[in-house]
Amino acid sequence: MRDSTTADKVHDVLIMGAGFGGLHALHRLRGDGFDVLAFEAGADTGGAWYWNNYPGARCDVESLVYCYSFSPIIDAEWRWTERYAARDEICRYLQWVATRLDLRRDIRFNTRIVAAHYDTARSLWQLRTEHGDIFRGRHFISSPGPISTPIPPNVPGLDAFTGEMIHTARWPNPGPDFAGKRVGVIGTGSSGTQLIPIVAEQCEQMFVFMRNRNYYLPARNRPLTNEDYAWWAEHREEIRAKLDSSEVFGSGDLMLGQEIRDTQGAKISDLSTAEFERIMAARWEHGGAQIGYAFRDLFASAESNARVSSWIRGKVGTFVADRNLARQLEPGDYPFGTKRATVGSGFYEAFERPNVALVDVLASPIERATAKGIVVDGTEHLIDILILASGFDAVTGALTTIDVRGASGRSLKEQWHDGTETYLGICLDDLPNFYMIGGPGSPSVLTNVVRTNEFQVNWIADLLCTMRDKGHTVAKVAPAAQQDWTARVAAAAGRGVWTETNSWYVGANVPGKKPQILAYTGGLMRYQSACNAERSAGFQSFSFA
Repeated sequence: MRDSTTADKVHDVLIMGAGFGGLHALHRLRGDGFDVLAFEAGADTGGAWYWNNYPGARCDVESLVYCYSFSPIIDAEWRWTERYAARDEICRYLQWVATRLDLRRDIRFNTRIVAAHYDTARSLWQLRTEHGDIFRGRHFISSPGPISTPIPPNVPGLDAFTGEMIHTARWPNPGPDFAGKRVGVIGTGSSGTQLIPIVAEQCEQMFVFMRNRNYYLPARNRPLTNEDYAWWAEHREEIRAKLDSSEVFGSGDLMLGQEIRDTQGAKISDLSTAEFERIMAARWEHGGAQIGYAFRDLFASAESNARVSSWIRGKVGTFVADRNLARQLEPGDYPFGTKRATVGSGFYEAFERPNVALVDVLASPIERATAKGIVVDGTEHLIDILILASGFDAVTGALTTIDVRGASGRSLKEQWHDGTETYLGICLDDLPNFYMIGGPGSPSVLTNVVRTNEFQVNWIADLLCTMRDKGHTVAKVAPAAQQDWTARVAAAAGRGVWTETNSWYVGANVPGKKPQILAYTGGLMRYQSACNAERSAGFQSFSFA
């Protein structure tokens, strides 16, 4: 281990990650007069988008709300080109923000944090990089993003495969040439559904090994026009206020007609069949992730959710003419929204191409990988390039895969082995002066993540400013407050349909991870209310020194 040249310097705040949350935290806290230093494993800003460079990578939240709202400068000067931004445009946006707000001078790029230990005697956080450099700070903010730690699929003998194997979240640049190649794809979540139609057009043969049959929604992506921006200028504050008042999901509708916007918040149980059909049909034609999220009782009522689920399931046949293929592609029998719905273009249609074969590994699981391919039901599918769209150790993985230790000396991985506990998804009782953006127990992945990040950044900054104003250097949340919030998260998840599905929302995709809802399901409005109450009470759940 070697100390960096600034090892003796003590910063006010150290930030892990320079994606949406990390950049905003750096800007806000530096503006508040704190000495801040951020660390980014990538060569530039972008967070998860920097690494997810696979063909077809695109956001499934509309561009005009998947961006910052804290800066009038950014609001006025940036112009998105498409309704749903592609990965490259999102990276350009974050790179431009870092330059426009002069953030780069306080970011260490190509710097991966591997350990973060709290020094109780000195009340300091000590961060160690993969190169052995040491940095010290009073406060430590974790903002790596909820889907930043990829995991391989649980396939026996995967190491035996001698062809080219790529995880979508670690895509090489330049990527492979698929011409004349046999390609296998494991995983049909968001990454898989975006990638499959693109690669299918380039390769000789594609085998899609499908286990989870997810709900798929057409994006209806298109270029943004001057008329769109005029509409946005008129309705921007209204839409942003609506995101904050969301009772469940908060990614927001934008270009919908006034008639459709007025139906938001309706209860399915109060609608006639004709009214329900009209709303769903209009939203389906509009496209996007919000097709099923108009209804207030979507997650509270199994019966209401079943109506939406059945309606969307019945739409598969409008994409593919082959009835047997349509049945194979139909979403599984689980409540819509309890696994992340996928949004894209051309996914179902790709399976009608003569060079694409659907291999049902739910009925017959993958037996093993070989040097040359994948064996299912005794048949070896020969593959030149194997694409792993197998997802992430979401929400907690970025912290449990590094060595984080607080006042007790126990690793965070040990502490969370039997389930995660946090206060407001931001703080932990054993980790003084430690704060998470998008941590477990916050709404994060179930809301507009950028909007939620902004709220959490401002809450954390207000706490640090309060401490400074009162002469405090250490903040530690009370164990009772942490236990109470964890119970509230569990209680919210226990209402309605959330516990009926195994998904990455509950960590079911990671072997050995305790099944537990990882996000607060009560909606952004209730979450903000709880955080605001804590702030208004002078952060009474904390002890200070």
